[in-house]
Amino acid sequence: MSATSSADIPQFEISSGAGPDDAYVVRVAGEVDMSHEEELRAELRKAVGQSKGIVVDLTECEFIDSSAVRALLLSREEQDPEQGSERLAVAASSQQILRILSVMGVDRVIPIRATVEEAAGALTG
Repeated sequence: MSATSSADIPQFEISSGAGPDDAYVVRVAGEVDMSHEEELRAELRKAVGQSKGIVVDLTECEFIDSSAVRALLLSREEQDPEQGSERLAVAASSQQILRILSVMGVDRVIPIRATVEEAAGALTG
């Protein structure tokens, strides 16, 4: 049995903080698969209630799977609907990421914009 080299392990980074238009931005880079779902969900839980709304920045993401989509949708459900109709938006510019979000119907329930600034502008509060 051979060891997995570190070059074969998908890279994943997550951070969060204040963003434009009083939005709280959760930045995700690399690849988000089921091995990172809990980290993403934890960061999104932390973001709920921090500000006017949440922007999930996927502009540096190379790949997401259904577990990442699930984390986005669960985060949307966890938000207080009395706080405003659109409190979660996604920034994504990769054609691959946009296709995954579209095929899974995310674009029908969460605004998706090309930049963090545009996504923050799509939030209502």
